[in-house]
Amino acid sequence: MADQKDPERNPSSIANHDVASGSGPQISESGHPSSSVNQLEGDTAEEHDSPGHAEIDSSYGDAEFDTNSITDTLASSVKRFREEHGRTYHSYGGERSTGLKAFASNRHLEISILMLRGSHHFWTLILEGKLFLAPVKSLQKVLDLGTGTGIWAMDVADQYPSAVVKGMDLSPIQPLWTAPNAVFEVDDYNHTAFDVSPNHDLIHARELLGSVLDWPRLLRKCFNGLTPGGWIECVEPDIKVTSNHMPLPADDPNAQWVEVFREVGQQTGMTFEAAVRLKDWLEKAGFENVEEVVFPIAVGSWPRDKKQKELGMWNQVRLANGMRDFTERRMRNSLGKQDVEIEALIARSRAAVQDSNLYTHQNMSVSLFSKAFTYNLT
Repeated sequence: MADQKDPERNPSSIANHDVASGSGPQISESGHPSSSVNQLEGDTAEEHDSPGHAEIDSSYGDAEFDTNSITDTLASSVKRFREEHGRTYHSYGGERSTGLKAFASNRHLEISILMLRGSHHFWTLILEGKLFLAPVKSLQKVLDLGTGTGIWAMDVADQYPSAVVKGMDLSPIQPLWTAPNAVFEVDDYNHTAFDVSPNHDLIHARELLGSVLDWPRLLRKCFNGLTPGGWIECVEPDIKVTSNHMPLPADDPNAQWVEVFREVGQQTGMTFEAAVRLKDWLEKAGFENVEEVVFPIAVGSWPRDKKQKELGMWNQVRLANGMRDFTERRMRNSLGKQDVEIEALIARSRAAVQDSNLYTHQNMSVSLFSKAFTYNLT
């Protein structure tokens, strides 16, 4: 992982670029972007909004942190974003919602759907409106591992109508109506019989943390499933939340949360710390020209920069809303924790996430891996 204190190695956002045309992010020979804007790391705490008197942009309102109010406010942000790109979520949201009704109340259902959409919106904001950073020159065959609601796969299918885009997941919650070049199938990438068919130009894997039994095996299968020179792009958050502006307390619940998931990963064999290990795994799987771009994203609305403020709010809501779903079942089933202990950690972790006085951030990693050209000389 790059040095946190070096802003050139940790851009908080990237300059505008055209991935579709092949220009991609400006990657230097050292594997790092050559330019960046709106950096978090070079600022001091005094240069950001005072958390006690945060200058929330008028588009967000001025209410104190409230999960429901901020969720509702950010919902309009998603809608605006989708309309700017030619369509809105509601065109297939109803189909997607039916897959969630079995385990969510109406209000929780609305929040769950929003957060599933919001995760895609959040990552697309980080990537300056791009769906991927890999400098792919043409797309004919694309695979989206762990596609979830299928939003990413459908967007790629819309942008590249000549490409066949397949999304795979364990849950058939994708919409019934899709573009003709977008297909979905139920499959398990952890099953020993799972394989990746050949000749993919791009394989995409986003936020698979805690769901992969054997990353090296899966990545080797992806390597064999790419065309020579094809790309795999892995997008993962580092689960560690930290601050460059002040030391966090010794009993910081964010640190305890990381320890819980480190223990869960050891119990289940499915690590939650993929972000910091992917580069090494893919080099060992045979990929060459491994590039890693790390985006430090605020937790909360403390940055002055409007884009970073919006990303920070999204990240804050993602963490606060996802804390229970992401933590409760795993702590109970894998670690045998009691409800009282689970509730206490969730409450303390949420409070820390919502405390902008800590000036915290979370690293988001986008790793780009090109398959090597190989020749059989025997």
